[in-house]
Amino acid sequence: MRLRIAAVLASLAHLAQAQFSRFTPPDDSTVTYSVNVPSLTSSSGSGAIFFQVKAPASGKQWVALGIGSGMVGAHIFVIYTDGTGNVTVSARTGTGHVEPEYNPDAKVTLLEGSGIVGNNLIANVRCDNCIDLAGLDITSKASSWVWAIKNGDGLDSSSPSAEIIQHDTMGVFAYDLTKATGGNSANPFVASNSPSSSSTRAAGTSGGATPTGSSAPSSSPTSSSDSSDDDDTGSGSVSIGFDFSVIPKWQKTHAILMGTAFAVLFPLGAIILRVLPSGQKVHLHMIIQGSAFIIAIAGLGYGVMLGKNLQLLHETHAIIGMVVMGGMFFQPILGLIHHWLFKVKGKRTILAFIHANWGRALMILGIINGGLGLELANNTHNGKIAYSVVAGVMGAAWFAASAFYYIRGGSQQNPPPKRRDSAE
Repeated sequence: MRLRIAAVLASLAHLAQAQFSRFTPPDDSTVTYSVNVPSLTSSSGSGAIFFQVKAPASGKQWVALGIGSGMVGAHIFVIYTDGTGNVTVSARTGTGHVEPEYNPDAKVTLLEGSGIVGNNLIANVRCDNCIDLAGLDITSKASSWVWAIKNGDGLDSSSPSAEIIQHDTMGVFAYDLTKATGGNSANPFVASNSPSSSSTRAAGTSGGATPTGSSAPSSSPTSSSDSSDDDDTGSGSVSIGFDFSVIPKWQKTHAILMGTAFAVLFPLGAIILRVLPSGQKVHLHMIIQGSAFIIAIAGLGYGVMLGKNLQLLHETHAIIGMVVMGGMFFQPILGLIHHWLFKVKGKRTILAFIHANWGRALMILGIINGGLGLELANNTHNGKIAYSVVAGVMGAAWFAASAFYYIRGGSQQNPPPKRRDSAE
């Protein structure tokens, strides 16, 4: 009987303690992200959750923690200095691999213990509607979250909608939220948890207002007296992503390969077929178009990797790109069969019409889709102009060459050589 009572008491003591799941990025051990799900929230399935972001006070322009398996659709909380010794928490929604948009609907409160504490930037945050806002499953043992870091001088802004520069590193990881469940503190990150001593700020609505009390937080978030597992900075989490710092390189490579193929080589191959009088123009056309096709396949590979890891495969650019490349796989086959029939019969067949017009449609769609891709990637204004100029010049030259070709008589100007009869 005594043993049973002792077990019950031990269980109750465990529930009274604030449990944390923590994650430290594999390539930056100076940053730590912690999450707590209060027992009342766990039992009711709704309510507030707590999280802490801790990073060096210098050398970090901003750090962020988000709920989601990628940037698209993630609910992200960006932390940066406000310039007065405190910090700002900015709730944002990811729409792609671009700057996330400020989300005023997130009910977040910056708690006591936040600010520049010693050599650390610390944000102790309560989110009252994260469960509903992000569809968070607080019973999950593998809850998907994202993190991001931008190195540099502090942002020093009190505005929750301040412009932020693209991250240097980013990743995806999973929290075991069952290990984060426990405690019912109003602020699990500090020793003093009475409501009257909490200094709060609703960063999503009041912007850069500093916490009430003093500009320098009075208690360290790491001195929580009711927390357990406090020294285990890797508990309840596992990295499930990859180094997102390669994304800009992938984007650039994808853009160069696809731009070269669709805005330069495919039109060039079509132009050569229309303006060169030599009988070797067909072979040159095949070489150029074949090279463009191989380059486009490589570009497709980078595009698929980008779409998969950034969750962009549902975007219009990605869908059109895969449709165009799927259609391109028929072009070499149609072209070879058409060329063979033209030599055998001495005249164009229906396959010639299909090959030419199918190719034109895919090429035009591919060029337009390149512009959609630059928009999706939030490319620079100069980059968009450069692509437009190249695509416009090559497109105009292609239309001019086609018009010149048909004015001169089309395929009749260079008929295939007659086959010699075997009896001659």
